[in-house]
Amino acid sequence: MKYFKTKQIIFAGLFILVSFISSCTKDFEEMNTNPNSPVDVPAANILTGAEEDAVSRILGGWIQHTYLGPWSQQWCKVQYIDEDRYMPRDMSGEFQNVYINELKNLTIVINKASGDEENPRLAAAAKVMRAWSFLYLTDVWGDVPYSEALQGFDQDGDLTPKYDKQADIYTALLTQLEEANAALTGTLPFATSGDLIYGGDPGLWKKFANSLKLRILNRAAGTPYSHTYNMAGGTTVTTAAGAAALSTADAQIATILGNPSAYPVFTSNDENAYIVYPGLPYRNPIFNTLYTRTDQGISETMVDWLLARNDPRIHVYAQPTPTSQATPPLKYVGWQNGREVTSAPFPSISLLGTAVAYDETAPLYIMTYDEVELIKAEHYLRVGNDGAAKAAYEEGIAASMERWGLSDGGTVNPSWGDGKVGITVADDEFPVDFTTYLADPLVAWGGTDAHKFQLICEQKWAAIFGQGVEAWTEVRRTGFPARVFEYELGGAYYPNLGLPIRVQYALSEDTYNTNNVEAARVDQKIERINEGMFSSNGTASQVWWNTRKNPIPTTTDVK
Repeated sequence: MKYFKTKQIIFAGLFILVSFISSCTKDFEEMNTNPNSPVDVPAANILTGAEEDAVSRILGGWIQHTYLGPWSQQWCKVQYIDEDRYMPRDMSGEFQNVYINELKNLTIVINKASGDEENPRLAAAAKVMRAWSFLYLTDVWGDVPYSEALQGFDQDGDLTPKYDKQADIYTALLTQLEEANAALTGTLPFATSGDLIYGGDPGLWKKFANSLKLRILNRAAGTPYSHTYNMAGGTTVTTAAGAAALSTADAQIATILGNPSAYPVFTSNDENAYIVYPGLPYRNPIFNTLYTRTDQGISETMVDWLLARNDPRIHVYAQPTPTSQATPPLKYVGWQNGREVTSAPFPSISLLGTAVAYDETAPLYIMTYDEVELIKAEHYLRVGNDGAAKAAYEEGIAASMERWGLSDGGTVNPSWGDGKVGITVADDEFPVDFTTYLADPLVAWGGTDAHKFQLICEQKWAAIFGQGVEAWTEVRRTGFPARVFEYELGGAYYPNLGLPIRVQYALSEDTYNTNNVEAARVDQKIERINEGMFSSNGTASQVWWNTRKNPIPTTTDVK
């Protein structure tokens, strides 16, 4: 990662040259300064670009809609479907651009706000965003550069940083968020402009910091339940529980939840962390991609899950098939991930919902209240507080419905179309009734703790629709929805290996940081074959928190 020092050398040379010329030319600097190209700007202005870069890349870019949205089986590829079959590509851009763009700029914000600008609350907000970006990196790849990263600012900075252990990165991120929580005080905004997420509101940033801390701790808290999978071909597989990677995780969660004045978290959808896109030329990046091409649809796994529960979110997440639009009644049909065909039959399958993918001003959600409630439900279940777990579970479901515009006692209308031809809203109305939904046998709280765990995890997977990185991470950690692990992808590039446990490291790191990336592979016991994306040795080569071994299917199931 030799990102900054080369530029420093160039700038240093230019500085010497300009200094020499200026000694001979009166007012040269004033005459040749472009007011439209400033060399220094306020930290809050830099935060704007860093937030947009991070959110658009992780939630609206290639890693979301081409890779991990399909891998989590929320989405699917309907054209150019190689990635949906787990075909690897060079991930250098998805890896290194996080460092050279948002992490670089967030570090500048932290340094400026902690220094001459004397704005510790702005620095704290940047620390929260930096923690979120590093969490993406380590959850997707495992060990990544952290403690020695971003040293290109320093004249003698290390340009070949070591890879820190994921456990150490998690500890460091928790510390960063603790510092941010302490610094985010008061009610007056720390910036009058520049913050796209909360407009400089320290109280909302404080809630985001602690909510993100819950996500990190819950990920490391283990999955203490075995589960039996009904595999394609009629066999069954029973998995073992996954131990807590961080033994103090639940105790730390309890500390946060037990002291809301010191550690406030999201308590309503009004506090969600997200970015809204104003429209052309600043369009929602998913809309921007699908405006000119139809590559993504909704997966069969998601559609069938929603339909089985009569879940009203189906009318938001998906469009009725074009065939049923022309000849009602309206129908929703997903496409099974990883089929060995080149494209899906468009008229007879559902595309992504208009509010998700065909609205140029649609928000991208970074973290939400519904996720926080479902994290609380999982924690309370682990510590034996069934009543609190049930309450949080049901509140998480309601919050998800409401976030997607589904009000209890109201109705929802299907819609279809795209940004070019416009959106059609059907006259058909479907009821939204939370009580009826929560009483559905596939939703109702009850059964064993293992079953309740499955309920929570599948509802979280459904709630965070469109957050492919987070969804794939949760699918790996929890083993749900079970459908992901019960059949073999018909067109899998790596047959009989199941869901990838990690993304292969960037090829650019093999070129420029050879020794350190290789040491990371050895330290994590990453297998030499299959680009290191799978594990045949139990959990040994999985990422640190992934202590559960999910089934590896061997039979293809094509409906």
